[in-house]
Amino acid sequence: MRSVDAGLAAPRSPLAAAHPTVKLCAALATVVLISTFPPAPSWRQGVTVAILLAVWGLARVSPGYVLRRVAAAAPFIALAACLPLVSGLPGAGALAGAVVFKATSAIVLLSILAATTPVEDILQSLCRLGVPRAFALTAVLMNRYLFVLLDEWRGISRARDCRTGGQLASGRCRMWANQAAMVFVRGWDRSARVAQALLTRGFRGEFPRLQRPDLGVAEAALAVALPLAVLLLRVV
Repeated sequence: MRSVDAGLAAPRSPLAAAHPTVKLCAALATVVLISTFPPAPSWRQGVTVAILLAVWGLARVSPGYVLRRVAAAAPFIALAACLPLVSGLPGAGALAGAVVFKATSAIVLLSILAATTPVEDILQSLCRLGVPRAFALTAVLMNRYLFVLLDEWRGISRARDCRTGGQLASGRCRMWANQAAMVFVRGWDRSARVAQALLTRGFRGEFPRLQRPDLGVAEAALAVALPLAVLLLRVV
């Protein structure tokens, strides 16, 4: 199983070295503040976009990483933006634009957080903020077992291509259904072996992580700077 830290999209950025709780609090507070912006278009949205671009540059996350996630969420954003348009409410265009702006800003911020922070650190920070430990542990295991399922899917796809030459004449839908069922069965069996291996090695519900230094003044300032800048834009 690959290292989680090695899976970061921007492991060498300044934000990657920051305290995970700081980044999580700053990102969530900023998303909440942006969601309170009035729907009417104004210069605030432009300044907010400039701030997000500055954070993006500081994180050193490739444009493709963020844009792929924005593209994946685009159909849902478009559907939500269409609701005001079809409702006939006054100012429907402004409401639709506000939905697109706020949703896209949230996805960009959370993508930057995911690119610079391992999943374990994010969930550990959530536990410090009061999230139930059972929820965090379930999320960690789901994230790790996802790679198990993907590995099984690739293995079955490779075996199928070897037997068919990569071409399917008919029965494509039935083949995909059978492959999904086989991935579930084989993934279940492999996950059981992984769980048994964890228990054998003394797993007690926590994955060991490197101890980070205590929160410094610079990191505390980072936690306050981003949401404070957005808050000033909100109240001005």
